[in-house]
Amino acid sequence: MSARLEHYSSLRHPGRFFIALALMIALASGSTALSAPKVKSFDIIRTNFLGSVWNEAHARASVVSQDGGQSFVVPGGAVWAFGDTFKGSRAADGTPQFSGGAVSCSIALLGENDGSYPPAFTYFASSNVVVSPFEYFTNEPAERYRIWPLGGIHVRSRNYLYYSLIEVFGNGQWDFRGAGSGLGRSQTALGPYERLRPHGDWRFPVEPSQVIQAGGWLYLFEIKEFGNQSGVALARVRPDKIEDPDAYEFYTGAGPKFSARPESASLLVENVPGQVSVAWNPYLQKYVMASASDFDHPREIRFLVAKAPYGPWGVPVARIEVPERCQGKRVELAYCAYLHPELFRNNGRVMNLTFSPGLQDAGFDGNCEMVEIELRPP
Repeated sequence: MSARLEHYSSLRHPGRFFIALALMIALASGSTALSAPKVKSFDIIRTNFLGSVWNEAHARASVVSQDGGQSFVVPGGAVWAFGDTFKGSRAADGTPQFSGGAVSCSIALLGENDGSYPPAFTYFASSNVVVSPFEYFTNEPAERYRIWPLGGIHVRSRNYLYYSLIEVFGNGQWDFRGAGSGLGRSQTALGPYERLRPHGDWRFPVEPSQVIQAGGWLYLFEIKEFGNQSGVALARVRPDKIEDPDAYEFYTGAGPKFSARPESASLLVENVPGQVSVAWNPYLQKYVMASASDFDHPREIRFLVAKAPYGPWGVPVARIEVPERCQGKRVELAYCAYLHPELFRNNGRVMNLTFSPGLQDAGFDGNCEMVEIELRPP
């Protein structure tokens, strides 16, 4: 086992920092939608749990397991961004053979109009082995830091991917902290992402798990805590100002109202843990927001709708519950629930979503799961 892999294994949930992050924030097939307020525009009639997305494409890049899975559309397809990614191979019976350590971020390209399952990814790799699209700065030793991918966007012929820098300061379960968030830029979708340093500093005032473009703005959704309340915060920036940290504005209340002062920000939606995903659904003619689990509902994924990115969003209008077991293990938590509009079918009447299952006694071995959600016809 490599030194890097040994360092990951010293943690209680090795390679699953997203689980710990989701829980920290939560502290402040064939299933049907759970009981929830019924809204005519969003009534789930069927869920089809397709299983793990791991396939031959992962094997070709020496990917054994990973979490995350946020995506953003680019010319020719969509970039998918994953978190902690462990390298190696699998035996004929599926048993993982870990070798070569891990990277805390990886990306892959899913070709345009490639709606096959499992997804036929092309990974960003070197000599057929997955590598991170980000590089650490000289004062960021790899054994001490992680880079987690956030939301991305293609704008003005360039590709942008936000990220969180995480500092690990011990071997305990909670011995890590956020060191800030930044923005990466690439001319090619599946290429290295340069970590921007405007004004000599890589830090940006947003940490979005979702970025969408609407009405001449980029809207950025993230989970934040205000006092003891966690929920969705919203920021915006003009597309041509995305690289300027001083150009971002922050949602301060209904109206909508925005301010250039981040300390004036308020929550867009309350009581939302973990990560959040937002996509336009042409069938509903509404934006859909997906959020994952909390301690009280560890396998639940919730959905909200709104006519505009800034809401009003209201309460969840539908919910699904993921299976009790995935990939042969008991599911302790569903996290990183991400919508993939590039895979929506029938004009959005069938939505595609992935989630990462926190699996009991799985160690390093666990991959994203995919589910299709069919809405009631008019």
